[in-house]
Amino acid sequence: MASTSAKSFHIRSTSFPSKSHPNLARVQECLHLVKAWEACPSRKAQLVTRLGHLKDLYTSVNAFLQLPLTQQALCGKESLVKELMDDFLCLMDACGLVKDSLQQTREQHQSLRSLLRRGDSGLEAGICAYQCSRKRMKKEMDKCLRLVKSVEKHASSSGDNIDVVDQVFKDVRDVTVSTFSLLSLIVSGRRSTQSIFSRLLSSKSHVAEVDEDCEIERADVAILRLLGHSSKTVGEDDAQEAQIQMQALDLKLSETEAELEDVFRCMIQAKSPTVIFAAVEAARCLTQPDLSE
Repeated sequence: MASTSAKSFHIRSTSFPSKSHPNLARVQECLHLVKAWEACPSRKAQLVTRLGHLKDLYTSVNAFLQLPLTQQALCGKESLVKELMDDFLCLMDACGLVKDSLQQTREQHQSLRSLLRRGDSGLEAGICAYQCSRKRMKKEMDKCLRLVKSVEKHASSSGDNIDVVDQVFKDVRDVTVSTFSLLSLIVSGRRSTQSIFSRLLSSKSHVAEVDEDCEIERADVAILRLLGHSSKTVGEDDAQEAQIQMQALDLKLSETEAELEDVFRCMIQAKSPTVIFAAVEAARCLTQPDLSE
């Protein structure tokens, strides 16, 4: 009877938090909200909304990782912990690349708008610099896609027989990968995302129907239409259109950039308990006696 009780206690001590546990329930609720955004049939959902859900998801993951029961469940899962560490780093790098690209786009737009307002003779040189910047940005977004694809391979390599802890982190990886993949396509201005972009970057105060063209691409077209002209010879309508496109887009990019900054900060916080746990596990392995001797 005593041995049975001891056995039952041992199983409980290494069990995962039950599905009714508030921390796990919160993680699953945040996962549901991100996935619901992807399935939104109205095509009016906002990117800042999705990023807000992703931020909340990583906040809940941080609390979840600090649970003693979660840490017990991760004991003996050294490969999973290592994967989590690698994935956190890759996804944080991807987040940083997208955030930096949004900032660079806004800075380039501000420079061009200033040239147009002043009637500066350096407009054509400014547009050429913008073209070069966009080309570099597209390369950065290709790098971002490669990063998230490497994380996606981890998620897809998981077997069918995975427990709750594996499934939670697999789902978190999946929604983060899909978010950053979509963002990298949007920032690069690829036409494959043209029907999505207006839905993604709808402003918080105004929800618009899907436009026909990609907003970044439309801004690029408006800017390149000025090429070959000085600020003094450019058509007034073309100059005004470029100003309007850049100003409207920059407001939306600024909102997105701010949300990405929050997501990045929450990812750092969620990574911290994983780093500590990995260090503790490594120390435990080093101090464990070698039974083979």
